[in-house]
Amino acid sequence: MDMSYSASYFRFKTVKYVSLLFTIAAATLTLFYVLGVNNIHLQASPFSSSSLFSFANPNKRSLFSSSDSSSSSSLSGIPQQHVYYLKTHKTGSTTMLFIFAEYCRTHDLLPLLPRPYTNHINQKPPLTSGQLSLLWQVKTFDMVFNHHIFDSRMFTFLHKDTFTLTTLREPFDNFVSAFLYYRNVWDLPYLKIIPGEDPVEEFLKDPTKYEVGGYRSYTNNRQSIDLGYNISKGFNDLKYIKTFIRHIEKRFNLVLITDYFDESLIVMKRTLNWNTEDILYISKNRGIYFNDRVQNPDNEALHRRLHANFSQADIMLYNHFLAKFKEIMKNEVGLQEEVREFRSILNKLRDFCQYFNLNTLVIPPGKWTNGFYISPYKCKWLGLKETQITKSLQERQRIMFQRG
Repeated sequence: MDMSYSASYFRFKTVKYVSLLFTIAAATLTLFYVLGVNNIHLQASPFSSSSLFSFANPNKRSLFSSSDSSSSSSLSGIPQQHVYYLKTHKTGSTTMLFIFAEYCRTHDLLPLLPRPYTNHINQKPPLTSGQLSLLWQVKTFDMVFNHHIFDSRMFTFLHKDTFTLTTLREPFDNFVSAFLYYRNVWDLPYLKIIPGEDPVEEFLKDPTKYEVGGYRSYTNNRQSIDLGYNISKGFNDLKYIKTFIRHIEKRFNLVLITDYFDESLIVMKRTLNWNTEDILYISKNRGIYFNDRVQNPDNEALHRRLHANFSQADIMLYNHFLAKFKEIMKNEVGLQEEVREFRSILNKLRDFCQYFNLNTLVIPPGKWTNGFYISPYKCKWLGLKETQITKSLQERQRIMFQRG
């Protein structure tokens, strides 16, 4: 066979094969064919590349919605792809950021990001255009998910049908997590100076002795602050707190609960008409900063009572939306069954990404799950840090629009 004939034959076969892929993607993928497609995709994957930005290459497009996984369309309904997520502090929100960032990456969506070289939009109001990576070619963005204080002006940059959601966590657990994280990792002076074997207990004995207050504090009703609480009202004005909770009800279509994290993801998946592969995660920042806390169960009840004395806003906010979320869970048919199926998939994902003992992890169809596959390419993305994720998406958008 001469070389010209071989080249023509190869081009013909390539075009024919790609056309076949499009046809099958529009219908239902069989598991055998998914495996075949994955083998082709892995050869073109930039997994071996040392460049972070290869993950955000806008010129690398897949035959499917995802560059490293595939499944049939949502089990039912049209996916909601316009999402506003208010990223609260120390509520599992970094894991949520990864989920939304990955969805944008694999579906070629445009998130509204912080200005270059930062991964927070702001830590105190007001919101200004200088805090955002705005693009003159783009009037409306698809998602927001980086840290910022709630400001309704954000919605001038989003689609009118944007779905709004946030996450809340049990306030005492949130306080302890924030206390130790910002003391041990960020070395915030107001927390770092606290003496004693158990600095949490020492702080709770007299918070006014150490608390800096306002937007500089991450330990004083910070969930409420993130959601736009007027700090000039203080945190014991019960009338204002109730009014504030009503505002949150109007602002957000869904409030998730960290203490029911997997249940929250399934509820979100169902509400947005997403697939199971769209909510995969590997936990971030969980339980790794508690090494200097003396765990004393006998004192925890006391600590919780002391904490409640200065955390009325967060406690009332959480209790209100916890009750609402429990009602949602009660009305979701088969929720716990789907959670069990989801957790089984997460266990397989973690083992696969840890050991890489297969070229491809195949997730067969289940009662609540479309079949899909995962390559090492996705594992590498899920293993990045928040700053890397944000920087990667910023670079992706820079490359996409620098020619404009």
